[in-house]
Amino acid sequence: MPSGINAATTAAHARTLLHHPSHHAPVASQTQTPRPTHPGSGITRIGQQSVTLSPLNQSGFVSSFGNANSARISHTSRMGINPAFARQVLNDPALRQSAARDVARIRNMGLERFPALNHIAQEMAHQALQRTDPRQHSDISSALDDYRSTDGGHVLMSISAMGFPDLRSYLHSIDPHRDPEEHLQDFVASFASRYNCLSGYESDEEEAMDDVRNRLEALLPEQARILTDYLHQAPRLSEMPLLRGSTGGDDPLRSLDNTLRAMLRGEGLHFNSFLSTTSSYDAAMDFTGKLSSSGFGTPLYTIDFTDRANEAHNEVLRRDALQALDSGNSDDARKSLLCLMRPDNAAGVSVNATEQALNPHAGEGHITGQENEMLLAPGHVFIPQQLIRHDDGFIAIGALRYARDANTALN
Repeated sequence: MPSGINAATTAAHARTLLHHPSHHAPVASQTQTPRPTHPGSGITRIGQQSVTLSPLNQSGFVSSFGNANSARISHTSRMGINPAFARQVLNDPALRQSAARDVARIRNMGLERFPALNHIAQEMAHQALQRTDPRQHSDISSALDDYRSTDGGHVLMSISAMGFPDLRSYLHSIDPHRDPEEHLQDFVASFASRYNCLSGYESDEEEAMDDVRNRLEALLPEQARILTDYLHQAPRLSEMPLLRGSTGGDDPLRSLDNTLRAMLRGEGLHFNSFLSTTSSYDAAMDFTGKLSSSGFGTPLYTIDFTDRANEAHNEVLRRDALQALDSGNSDDARKSLLCLMRPDNAAGVSVNATEQALNPHAGEGHITGQENEMLLAPGHVFIPQQLIRHDDGFIAIGALRYARDANTALN
């Protein structure tokens, strides 16, 4: 596998990791395009280039875009492949052995496994805070609290960060033909149930729903703006392994089907809102709905999108993975995705380190007992380089870049 899996950067690289935003980088609010018809669709800029975004599920939080990788894979998809050669590739026992070794390395790639890098991440979070006006610290603290709350604040702030002024306009963009009031009521009820917002209101459910609805309609726009601007100005992160777990299924808001298909086409992923990652493999696996002890079951093979010398071999694997999705043979696997992301000038901070700096006298259990989240600004792109198919999930490995910096590359 390329260095994306086994690159354990040492403390000697510390000076090269402290990238500060370019003076010529655009301000986040200057790069936002007009709100599209559907969340996650439309035209946006990645560095100096304009790309067309296609939403990957109903929420619109993540979109895909074409690039040189997808153009090359589109060409190889028309390659004639001898069926006997395809059977030979798929029956090679070395496939599973190689994929198993790749997975074993990924299990040890959490940032917490590299103390020197983890220390740098903590220091960079402190630097980000030191570069702000102390009078802003209470607002930053409040925004982080709202985002990290257990009652769905991150969802509302993500909607605001995408440019929607209120919940009604967001829901209307998802389904313009549905009755707005009915759609809002259904969303509020589903949201309240999912995030346990009715706790303490057992005696008056109608009052509870009104309170939830009022909060949802506010959408925390000011907190979202504060957090977006803060993360945009943070020192840039590079060469630090970050992990992200996702679970999907039949829920159109969260489905992973289109995400997997986009990666298999070689397309990049654009995170239209906040990107939450973690420094822990175990924590990332929790978000996939699987146990870290058992992972995604048996690794079947690794597709390498970067290996041009072995294109026919990788094309066989790519087609096999797509066929498995199309035929329903991957019904379980399509519900779980783990991403190992290699930041290249990414804009984000360690939330734990930031909260410790903001609340130095808080009890240990208040902050350090929480998962060590690395939170990144809206507008990051993930360029898949490898995809490992299991019988019960997928792992993607690739580069993570900040689209709103002027020098960001598409590939």
